[in-house]
Amino acid sequence: MKTLIKAAMTGAALSGVLLLSAGAVAMGHHPGHNPERMLAHMTEKLELTETQQTQIEALLAENRSAMQADRQRMDEIRDSLKAMRADFDAGQVTRLTDELGEITSRMAYSLASTQADVYQLLTAEQREEMDELQAVREKRMQKRRPGRD
Repeated sequence: MKTLIKAAMTGAALSGVLLLSAGAVAMGHHPGHNPERMLAHMTEKLELTETQQTQIEALLAENRSAMQADRQRMDEIRDSLKAMRADFDAGQVTRLTDELGEITSRMAYSLASTQADVYQLLTAEQREEMDELQAVREKRMQKRRPGRD
């Protein structure tokens, strides 16, 4: 019975971590993410100055390079977890999912920090516009995922 409960808890933890990882992907950390396009969109919608564009571009590049190793390790962990479907090792899965959780946490922190740094570069008017754009985006996301608040 303890083994069954432990396996169920490990599976639940794995599901939670993978959902958080999916959240990181949804927040822009995936192979199709295009920082240049995002900067162009921000430039258009917020009327960024050339100085702001240069500063934001540097922040995005720094964030991207800082998270590159974490994204690569996440891919390796996911591959290892997939490979264990045939030969499940609860101890190894626990270690890998714990590491995945640590990486996800680091990535979420890095993303939040970069977003805050970008926000600080904006004027009061640009921040207001950014907040409005974010509210519209969140409403659109809620429509796609009913039941989430």
